[in-house]
Amino acid sequence: MTTIAPPEPRTAPTSDPGSPQRLRPPLRWRRGVLNALIVAFVLVAIYAFVDIGVNPLTLYFERDDIGNLLSRMWAPRLDNVSSVMSHALDTFFMAFAGTVFAFVLALPLAFLAARNITSNSAVRAVARAVIVLTRALPDLVLALIFVRVWSIGVLPGIVALGIHSVGMLGKLFADAIEEIDEGPRDGVAATGASRIQELTGGVLPQIVPGLIAVTLYRLDINFRSATLLGIVGAGGIGLDIKVAQGALDYPQLLGVTLVIIAMIVVFELISTGVRSVVLGQESDDRSWLSRLIARRLTNTVATHKSAAIDGEPIDDDQHRPETPSVGKARTADLRPPWNRERITMYAFAVVCVLMLVLAPIKTGVSVIEFITGLPDIPTTFWRLVPTDFSWWDSTYTQRFVETVLMGFAATALALIFAIPTGFLAARNVAPARWVYGVARTFILGMRALPDLIVAVIFVAALGLGPKPGVLALAIGLYAFASKLFADSIEEVSEGPRDGIRSTGASPVQESFTGVLSQAMPSLAGNSLYLLDIAIRSSTILGIVGGGGIGFVLISASRLLMWDVLGGLLAITFVLVYAIELLSGWVRKQLI
Repeated sequence: MTTIAPPEPRTAPTSDPGSPQRLRPPLRWRRGVLNALIVAFVLVAIYAFVDIGVNPLTLYFERDDIGNLLSRMWAPRLDNVSSVMSHALDTFFMAFAGTVFAFVLALPLAFLAARNITSNSAVRAVARAVIVLTRALPDLVLALIFVRVWSIGVLPGIVALGIHSVGMLGKLFADAIEEIDEGPRDGVAATGASRIQELTGGVLPQIVPGLIAVTLYRLDINFRSATLLGIVGAGGIGLDIKVAQGALDYPQLLGVTLVIIAMIVVFELISTGVRSVVLGQESDDRSWLSRLIARRLTNTVATHKSAAIDGEPIDDDQHRPETPSVGKARTADLRPPWNRERITMYAFAVVCVLMLVLAPIKTGVSVIEFITGLPDIPTTFWRLVPTDFSWWDSTYTQRFVETVLMGFAATALALIFAIPTGFLAARNVAPARWVYGVARTFILGMRALPDLIVAVIFVAALGLGPKPGVLALAIGLYAFASKLFADSIEEVSEGPRDGIRSTGASPVQESFTGVLSQAMPSLAGNSLYLLDIAIRSSTILGIVGGGGIGFVLISASRLLMWDVLGGLLAITFVLVYAIELLSGWVRKQLI
C-alpha cells in the first residue's frame, strides 16, 4: 500500500527569514491609473507654476506691491450711500429670483436624469448633458448675451443666474433622487397611483429637506455672483464696482467691496441657520450667531402660530391635548406638531412668497417684458452654434492653454493650504475648541471675498496677466475647499481612529492614518470638482485683465462674434464634461 505524503505548506518567500512580511495592496490596472492621474496632476501643476510664475509664497514676495495698493485704497469711502444700498437690494432680489427660476427648471431635469426614475438611457444622457452645459456657461457671459435680448437691467442677470444655477441644482437634485428609499415609492405604486402621484407621494417628500438646503446654498452662491453681474450691464451693485474701477477710485471701490462682504457674511449666517434647522442638525454644529438666528426665527413664528385649545396652548414639541371634553368624545389629532422644524419650514415658505412679490416691485422687472423676450432666446442660442472654426489661430490656442494652466495652478495652490485648514476647522480633529472657532470664522471671512473683486485688486497691484488671476482664484477656491474638506473630515468613522490611538500613536499619525485615509475618496472627488470650478472661473477673469480666454470671450460677446463665442463655449463644455466624467470614475474607484 502506497502512502501519499501531504503537500508542504507554502510560505511567502522573504529575503530575510527574520523580517516581517510587507503587506501591500495588489497593483491592479485601476490603482495604476489612479496613481498616474495623481502624478499627471502634480506635473501639470508644477509646469503651470513655472509657466505663470506663481508659487505658494507669491503673496509673500509681492507683499510690497499689494501693500502699496491697499494703502492707496484706505480709507474706504461711499459717495452715495442710498444709491449703493438700493443697488445692493437689487442684487439680493436678482439672486433670489434667479434661484427660484433655476429651481423650477432644475427639478424636472433632475427627475429625467435620475437612474431610478428614468429607465431610458438616452433621455438620461440628454438631461445630464443639459445640466453640464448650463454649468459650463459662465453667468457673466450669459448676462452679456441676455443684455442683447432684454437690454441693460436686472432681468438679464436673473435669467443668467437661473440658467447657470441649473447645472448645480440639477446634479445635486438628481443625486438626491437616486439615493431615496424605494419602500415608500413602492407602497404608493401598490395602491394603483398614477406615475405623477407616485413621484409626488413616494419620492418628493423624501427629498424636500435636501432640496431646500441645496437651494439655500445655491442662493448663497448666486448672491455672491450677482454682486458682479453689473460689470457687464446686468444691474445691481456691480454697477458701482464698474464705475469705481473705471475711475481708479480705489477708496470708493474698497467701500463698495466692504458693503458686499458684510452682506455676504450676514446672508450666509442666516442661510446656514435655516439650513441647519431644515436638515435637523444639532445646534452644536453651528456657530453661535447661526444658532441665535435659528432660535429667534423659531420663537417669533411660534408666537404667531400657537393657538389655544380648550384653554391650553399648543406646545412646540407635543401633539394637541387629547383629553375629551365634557359631554362629547374627542378623537386623537394626527396632525404633526408645531415643532421647530415645521415652524421654520412654514416661515421659510412665507418669506419666499413675500420676496417673490417684492422682487419685481423693487427691481422694476416686468413679467410682460420677460415673456416678450422669450422667443428671442432660441434664436440667440442658435447663433452660438459654430458653423466653422476658420477663425481659430495660435492666439486662441495660447489663451485656452493659459486658461487650463490657470485652473491647475489655482487648484494646486488652494489644496496646499486648504487641507491643513480643513483639519483645523473639523470639530473632531481640531486641537482645541477655540482653534476650531477661529478656523471656521476665517473660512467664512475668506469666502465672503468675491473672486472678481480680488482679481481687480491684484491686477491693479501686480499688472495684467494670468498671475493676479491665479492668486485671486486660489483665494476663493481655498475658502471653498477648506469648508468641503472640514465637512468631509467630520464625517469619518471614529472606530479606526480609536484603534490607532490605542497603539500610542501621536495626533499627527492618527490624523494621517485614521482620518485622512477615510476622507480620501471625498477629498479626491472634491479636488476634481475644484479643478472643474477653477477652469470655468478662469474663463471670465480676463474681463478685468486676469489672463486666460476671458478677455476673448467678453470681446466676442460684445462685438457679436457668435462663431467665436460659441466655439469657445463648446470647447469649455467638452473640457468640463470630461472632468466631471473623470471625477465620477475616480470617486467610484476609491469608494
